[in-house]
Amino acid sequence: MAISSIGTGALGAAFVCAVLAVAASVAAVAAGGRARWATAVRHLTVAAFAFVTVAALGLIIALLRDDFRLAYVARNSYRMLAPAYKVAALWSGQEGSLLFWTWILSGYAALLAVRSHRTMGNLLPPALGILAGVQLFFLILVLWIASPFQTLPVAPEDGRGLNPLLQSYWMISHPVFLYLGYVGMAVPFAVAMAALIVRREGSDWIRLTRYWTLSAWTFLSLGIIVGSRWAYEELGWGGYWGWDPVENASFMPWLTSTAFLHSVMVQERRGSLKRWNIVLILATFFLTIFGTFITRSGILASVHTFVESDIGPMFIGFLGLILSGGLYLMIDRRDMLRDEAVIESYASREFGFLVNNLLFLGLAFAVFWGTVFPLAARLVGVEVTVAAPYFTRITVPLFLAVIVLMGVGSLLPWRAPGSRQLTRTLAFPVINGVLFALLAFLVGVNSPGFLLTLAGAALVVSAVVFEFVQSAAARLRFTQEPWYTVAPRLIARHPRRWGGYLVHVGVVLIAVGIAGHQYYHTEQMATFRVGDTLRAGPYQVVFEGLEQGELRGVPYIAGRMLVRENGRDLGYLLPKKLYYPGFAETQGPTSEVAIHSTWLGDLYVVLAGWDEFGAGVGFQVFWNPMVSWLWWGGALLLLGSLIALWPRPVRAAPALERIYEGLQELEYDRAMHKVTEEDYRRLRRELVRRAGELQGAEEAARAALAREVAVLLSQPPTSGGSPS
Repeated sequence: MAISSIGTGALGAAFVCAVLAVAASVAAVAAGGRARWATAVRHLTVAAFAFVTVAALGLIIALLRDDFRLAYVARNSYRMLAPAYKVAALWSGQEGSLLFWTWILSGYAALLAVRSHRTMGNLLPPALGILAGVQLFFLILVLWIASPFQTLPVAPEDGRGLNPLLQSYWMISHPVFLYLGYVGMAVPFAVAMAALIVRREGSDWIRLTRYWTLSAWTFLSLGIIVGSRWAYEELGWGGYWGWDPVENASFMPWLTSTAFLHSVMVQERRGSLKRWNIVLILATFFLTIFGTFITRSGILASVHTFVESDIGPMFIGFLGLILSGGLYLMIDRRDMLRDEAVIESYASREFGFLVNNLLFLGLAFAVFWGTVFPLAARLVGVEVTVAAPYFTRITVPLFLAVIVLMGVGSLLPWRAPGSRQLTRTLAFPVINGVLFALLAFLVGVNSPGFLLTLAGAALVVSAVVFEFVQSAAARLRFTQEPWYTVAPRLIARHPRRWGGYLVHVGVVLIAVGIAGHQYYHTEQMATFRVGDTLRAGPYQVVFEGLEQGELRGVPYIAGRMLVRENGRDLGYLLPKKLYYPGFAETQGPTSEVAIHSTWLGDLYVVLAGWDEFGAGVGFQVFWNPMVSWLWWGGALLLLGSLIALWPRPVRAAPALERIYEGLQELEYDRAMHKVTEEDYRRLRRELVRRAGELQGAEEAARAALAREVAVLLSQPPTSGGSPS
């Protein structure tokens, strides 16, 4: 049987399973979570994943076997393409990327069905039903609108090949990470909506989806960083982020999901910001679908988008369904979303998280408006382009505020601090940030934007160090442990907190790298003759001539540039023009940049062109200071995320867990002088009282159950031989 028939048939079977899963989930909710219907939903979800897997594997096999009978393979691959790039072609084209999206979604749903059926209870059937409904939308696309299994009347001898810009190992991983992040946000969205559907009060849905959300955020962050590295190395423009519509489409859900990850801590700890959290997870999922719409519809011009297609109206309708459905549930279940506690002080951590939400949503809206404004203008017949200066002007002040809040907010205690304790806590980081900026100014840094970024970065790092030292000292006093065990045990006890702080340090490293590049990079366009020299940053580059060669079967012409520093030869850079068969004839040669990188900055050289006889050769030479800080900051961000994902044992029910965490935090705040003795005693009495009430209610329930069991066991057996 042909691969096209197998793939189409498997997708059709997955479509049937998804339809039945939606129907079974509706029946499960109507029946109050009856086990038979819940089991059916789980089995159908796993079956749908199996069928989509068959289709995805079929397309991969067709790509590896050069089966050019499939139009998708002929457009996106060719015989000489490396096997790794042939596999990457699965997500490099319109139809294949939609299939890949569907496969990841069905995999997430199957994993949720298999791993969470014992913990989620009546939340699982509606959550799986929502995921099946999303899956249905994408199955409709890949079955009837953008099928990757369409065949050609006559198979060509060879394919057109993968776009040269996509033939990069960064591009193999970038879409995978991005899709894992995009699609992963569907799980907390589905569970949150399921909690509203079944009217499940409390915050346990956050606890149940904590690792799903953080994992998806980690993948999304990694996808953005890897995509920036790809743009930096492959596009040949000297930058890593151009506020392109598709770049913005990945950045907007990152902003709202970051706000969500911070905001849920308030709901877990204090039972507050419930409406905010529903809004944030709804906005995050909406923006992931919106980003997919921008990329796949071709409605906005971008180097990342696919060709224009007919799927745009389908996406617009689906976005409307998501937004209207989510808002309806929020309004209809508004009684469930009342906060259990109020914000007691403007100097509390709760208020800091609220400001954090406002800043991130402000950033997301600014980016969203700048992205969609050309579409809105086009509706009235005006062609408008929103360029990078708009985004820079709007977002830089907000990002600086976010950096300051990262430093200050982590030191604020829960509830209401005393003014003396607050001053003592904030004094060291704030003074350290100001002194660091002053020192930078004295040594010659004169850019106000860079000085403010350095001050904010020093504030954040000082706050993290201060918090860690204070916590370690408090733990030493409480436990009398050996000093060398304090740090690892402290991190192991609170992996989310310390992993989050390490993420903060990674973010400020990225911010400093961006500011250094933004305010101090240089770009020169020069025509060289053999022996000519140009200075860029701390380096001199000497042109020694052109050379020709072949790289993995692709002809190239390279400029040989000697790099020198203070009279010392450091080596050669070879920026190239590559002539990919099938593309060079229509699109011209592809540039491959050459980079000499250190922690201080990158020397970045692009071969621009040459005259008819090769006597004059044009180069773009960039000095990009501190760009490597972005990549090191990204590595720290990943490490912090992995620490935060480190599993912790479940100690108690959610309400008791919140009280336990509150008591523990209160003891640390007292040890670090964040609260007065009067506030400490008052807050401790309140927490102990609430814990006693919960414990008393639990003991009363157990006693009532014991009495009922005793009564049943004391009754004589019926004629059937079983207790009545």
